[in-house]
Amino acid sequence: MPTTENLSVPYHQQDTDYYCGAACAQMVLDSLGTGLLDQTQLYNDNHSHSTTESGWASGPDGLQWTMHNYEPPAPPGPPHYGSYDFVLFSLDTEDALSRKLVWTIHHYQAAPIALVYGSQHWIVVRGYSASAAPANYDDVSYSIDSFDVNNPWPPVPSATNPALAPPPPHTDGTDGCGTGGDRGIVNENISYTTWQNTYMTGVPGGYWAGKFVCVADPAPPPSHRGIPSRPRLEGLKYDGQLLNAEQVARRAHEGLQAYRLMERPDYAEVLTRSGFEEPVLVQRLDLPDTFYYIVPVRQGGRIPLAVAIDAKTGLYLQSAVHTAARESLFSIPSQEEVARSIVGMTVQLPGFGGRIPVRREAVCQFPTLVWRPCRESLSPFFPFSLFTVGSDHIYVRSDGAVFTALHYTDRGI
Repeated sequence: MPTTENLSVPYHQQDTDYYCGAACAQMVLDSLGTGLLDQTQLYNDNHSHSTTESGWASGPDGLQWTMHNYEPPAPPGPPHYGSYDFVLFSLDTEDALSRKLVWTIHHYQAAPIALVYGSQHWIVVRGYSASAAPANYDDVSYSIDSFDVNNPWPPVPSATNPALAPPPPHTDGTDGCGTGGDRGIVNENISYTTWQNTYMTGVPGGYWAGKFVCVADPAPPPSHRGIPSRPRLEGLKYDGQLLNAEQVARRAHEGLQAYRLMERPDYAEVLTRSGFEEPVLVQRLDLPDTFYYIVPVRQGGRIPLAVAIDAKTGLYLQSAVHTAARESLFSIPSQEEVARSIVGMTVQLPGFGGRIPVRREAVCQFPTLVWRPCRESLSPFFPFSLFTVGSDHIYVRSDGAVFTALHYTDRGI
């Protein structure tokens, strides 16, 4: 029987642009009853114990240490027998890792923490949808449809703008985390296909090269592979042309239905009042000839729901919905608005490259938005407008932040 399980895990942003491991630990530990521990305390603990390999902000070994160090006593009896006992898993296949996540959520009722985008970022996996719940840790008979996650990115606004006051102390529900825009997105659902192709891609190099990594319950991973999962909605045949706006809106709606998201009250509430608006095309910079659409639902000037679908096949990729249906997840200004905003700006180039003025007559704007997992954007719902001035690039993120380079070699940020 189709099953969806979603644990209650409070959402909190990372306090700096490299505290993702600390923020994930904070969220999961709070959900298990420790209360809200300070992210700096948690970061110092995990960073000082990230000793297997240099160069990590929060290494896998350090994050496992912190979770084990601070985990509270579990309720007596099965499945915990007095301890949550978080363990580091470095597995050979994505299939084994993903089923490890499902078992941790289902059996231990604890949210695991997964290393995604190669080795760039930690996120909390708090829920899953599947053809059935696993019968035991070695059960591979079920297929996975999607995961629900708490992504601690973006960092709190003061992390990137020192002129702003620091965030208030974290509290459950009143600290602003998860209220949309630069305060983060709470409800994100990721199709299993997107999980495999974009998120759980394996560590590209170093000590954990080729491995798939998470911190989860102590049960062993499955001993054999399961039957490969298939998208719940078949893709359209690609005829050499990207989908048009009418096709995109239809496929977004069909995708939400196929993944049973229309059965969730927050999705249903938004879509009973409004439909999908003009989609926004985004090109992946890290994958050749790969495009996706962000399909927003707009209510006035707000976007309470958005769906990402493949621009060639119409496959559902992922979605996000605001817990308060009358609030906005993020903003996506028009390309014309973005272009006007940077004309006349003077931009500092990387290193000792100097500063260049952005002149209306000498700037070229890329026709679509662009995105890749990088330190400047760890969510596909925060793409960039791309401009060239001579041989230099300027990236303007959808929230208005300006960059002259994208960085994607950092570990565990």
